[in-house]
Amino acid sequence: MRTVAIINQKGGCGKTTTAINLSACLAQLKKRILLVDMDPQAHATLGLGFTPGEYPKSVYDLLIGNDNGCASPGDVILEITPCLHLLPSDVMLSTAEPILLQRDHREYYLSDVLTGIASQYDFIIIDCPPNIGMLTFNALFACSEVIIPIESGLFALHGLSKLLETIELVNIKRNRKIMVNALATMFDRRTRIAHESLDEMIRHMGGNVFSTLINQNVKLKEAAGHGQSIITYARDSSGYRDYASLAKELAGMKVGKLKKARQSRAKSPVVTDAGVLFSYYAPEAEKVYVVADFNEWKANHTPLQNIEGTGVWQKMVPLKKGRYEYKFFVDGQWITDPDNPNKASSEFGENSYIEIH
Repeated sequence: MRTVAIINQKGGCGKTTTAINLSACLAQLKKRILLVDMDPQAHATLGLGFTPGEYPKSVYDLLIGNDNGCASPGDVILEITPCLHLLPSDVMLSTAEPILLQRDHREYYLSDVLTGIASQYDFIIIDCPPNIGMLTFNALFACSEVIIPIESGLFALHGLSKLLETIELVNIKRNRKIMVNALATMFDRRTRIAHESLDEMIRHMGGNVFSTLINQNVKLKEAAGHGQSIITYARDSSGYRDYASLAKELAGMKVGKLKKARQSRAKSPVVTDAGVLFSYYAPEAEKVYVVADFNEWKANHTPLQNIEGTGVWQKMVPLKKGRYEYKFFVDGQWITDPDNPNKASSEFGENSYIEIH
């Protein structure tokens, strides 16, 4: 069984269109598919012909539940075809993030839900919301693969680096490598900018880009508007041919066995090719800085960025080989790194330290 999260915090890139039609085309290959709608806007649910309110329960009831406890997947799953099933969403899912933030192991709720039904499917496809929040983090902790749909255009790669850094953070926390591939969507072969965008995408992703291109096709938008997949709406269209090709390409990929290891805390900081990734968990904090000898212990010099909806603050700092001492400066308080066992004493107290070889 393979779990594929379809993610891009940038809207209008064909994310939900890909989730719906890739799922339908995989089902056409006689694969058993579960499409999980993790977007509170419920576009994947709407795109398959269901209106919120027509079904009694949604993925919210599996993640959060109610006074009577959480629902079981069998109470929620909707059958589209014998090979294609749907875990629907609704607006209640928008209230899940603040609830999850108050709970332990908040990143694993979706993973725990899917574990009990994984054996029933060949692929689980997760349609994520257009942001990097707790719902997207749940999808990342549940998946083995990520597809990033990227439309061809001037700002196509905007925000991609942040998304890749977030995936790397998840890899570190769970000690498990997610296979990441980009997908060129809304591709217009007639324009130079489309081909230049594709070349830049391939360069930026180190070649991890699907060979299949999803060309511009009005039938794809029409199909979603009619609550149908492209298979049932326009089987003779280029949109169908593109997604049928993508399904075959994905199904034919070889995926190695992945080592799973749930950890209560991430090891920090982590040395990557891009630099040293510092991370700190502080959901209530307003400002977090890493203060160190590499920035001359200037308290406001190196701010960490808040990954909205997760409580995690992080910063990638390019550093050369050597030994560096540091602390976090959290809303005016000096704190050593709780996830780094390496400590050193100084005239100003205890510091955390990292050695880069």
